[in-house]
Amino acid sequence: MTAQTLLIALVAVQFFVHALIWAMTARLARRWRAVEGHFALFWGLLAAGLALFVPPLESGSAPRNLADLLIVGASVIEHRGLTLHWGRTPRTRAYAAMMLAATAALAASFLLANGHGLRVAVVCFGCSAMMLASAGLMWRFGRVGTPLFAGVAAAGYALLATGLLVRGVQALAVGSTTKISIDATGHANIPFAIVVLFVGGLINLTHVRLVLGRVLTRLSQQATTDELTAVLNRRGLLQRLEAAHAAARQGKVGYALMMVDVDHFKAINDKHGHARGDQVLKSVAAGLCAALRGNDFVGRWGGEEFCVLLPGTQLADAQQLAERVGARVAASAAGVPVTVSIGVAEHGAADTELEAVIRRADDALYRAKAAGRNRVIVAACAA
Repeated sequence: MTAQTLLIALVAVQFFVHALIWAMTARLARRWRAVEGHFALFWGLLAAGLALFVPPLESGSAPRNLADLLIVGASVIEHRGLTLHWGRTPRTRAYAAMMLAATAALAASFLLANGHGLRVAVVCFGCSAMMLASAGLMWRFGRVGTPLFAGVAAAGYALLATGLLVRGVQALAVGSTTKISIDATGHANIPFAIVVLFVGGLINLTHVRLVLGRVLTRLSQQATTDELTAVLNRRGLLQRLEAAHAAARQGKVGYALMMVDVDHFKAINDKHGHARGDQVLKSVAAGLCAALRGNDFVGRWGGEEFCVLLPGTQLADAQQLAERVGARVAASAAGVPVTVSIGVAEHGAADTELEAVIRRADDALYRAKAAGRNRVIVAACAA
């Protein structure tokens, strides 16, 4: 085995290890058809394709033709996985058309004098097109949240795509008796294999970052989201309340609060069962979200009680919103007559602590319940 084929084998082994790791990830997450499964298949096909260049086989032989198709197919699978990761619809027909075109070009290469060069060019141009498309996805969608990471990843894809384009043009330009595939001597094949080795590592790190970032985002959302109603939980809302209170204390935008309690919720549970009670809570949460503005925050404070943060809202406007909330909740009840009692309070200059605003809203809520429920009570501003 020459030093060159040994290097190709090393790259194939590296890619095979990537494939095993992603296969285990896909199995643990039960996401074979999602991005994890696509990445496992991508690295597996790529490793298999490169491994077929290790034995001293002739260009145009069946194993080499299979290797060419495996490598092009791997690039298609990788782009499809990235497309799924970003929530886009994969272009299945375009992928199929590309694979058919690659197969037809490989078949046609046997009719040409420079068939070997055309076969190399088919692989290079096909993979380059997919790498450039992947770079576009990374730059378009990745830079919104992680501009530095997206730029580095897109540059890695673009670098490999450029190298493949150059190699494809070179393959078409050489004579019919010249061998230029990656296992051939000369033509900067060893530096090219080294570039593939390192850029392949970068692409795998990109895959890890994408999937890990999505998992961490999901965990963060779960930590601050109420599982039943899909609004913020108490922890998530408190984080926003503390931020709003700090901004108000610095003389920036103020805020108002609504404490919302479902009237006679225990009776609903006793009469209709807890399953229907859960549906009522979901309906109330949906009604709150529908009645409020885009920059307002709804959180489940506990049990049948909700808290609403109204940034940049004065007391009179908060009262109008509360009246609208009460009407909307009553109209969206889940097959059960539902009303809510609401206490409203506004942050005042004397409110050094967030708890003071929450306490006034709570007191207003209890007064609303004591006055007969199904009403809005507004707390006086702090002196």
